[in-house]
Amino acid sequence: MPYNNTTWGALERWSPIAFLAAGGLFVLPTAIFGFGAATGAGNLVSPIVIFVLMLVAFVGLLGLSPRLVKEDSTLALGGVGMLSVTAAVIVSTLGVVALPIELTLGKPHIQAIVTAVVVGSTLTLATFGVASLRTGAYSRLVGSLLLVMAAGDFSILLAMQVYGDPTPAWISFVVGVLFVTSLGSVGYVLRSEPTPTETPEPTGDVPAS
Repeated sequence: MPYNNTTWGALERWSPIAFLAAGGLFVLPTAIFGFGAATGAGNLVSPIVIFVLMLVAFVGLLGLSPRLVKEDSTLALGGVGMLSVTAAVIVSTLGVVALPIELTLGKPHIQAIVTAVVVGSTLTLATFGVASLRTGAYSRLVGSLLLVMAAGDFSILLAMQVYGDPTPAWISFVVGVLFVTSLGSVGYVLRSEPTPTETPEPTGDVPAS
């Protein structure tokens, strides 16, 4: 079966759209973070909203996997593994929240879940960024922007240790701006790159000299 007709091929083709969509979706919570920081209202965005948006970004990351696995399977598969674990935590949390029963998560549970997702997404973004830079499967800008997002996530983790959860709105606003610009830029760069095609089979013809 041709690669371009497989699920991975479809993910790779949709990867730029997923990054652009994630960048656009992050605009609203980032604006709310800015409002909270400017007015002193604090962090007004539920972690659940950010979890959902991260899943959209993860779809874009999965689209990068085929080329990365081809060039460096160990590092790329490690990134996919961390993405899968983090996505599983997010999906299970969303499932618990959506259950039609009166089940509430206490603050310690919420902090543990948020910490797990932040750590997981940081490692996932960093691994994909390093894999992209090491293999050259994508432009250096793509790998660098993924590392910028990983650094943003890591700053949230540090802020949680200093300020607790939720973190101050101004920190979330700065990280949100990094995510909006980085996700949008990655999507734009990927859309600008030529779509990979299958290498044609050699015909065995020898060109005339």
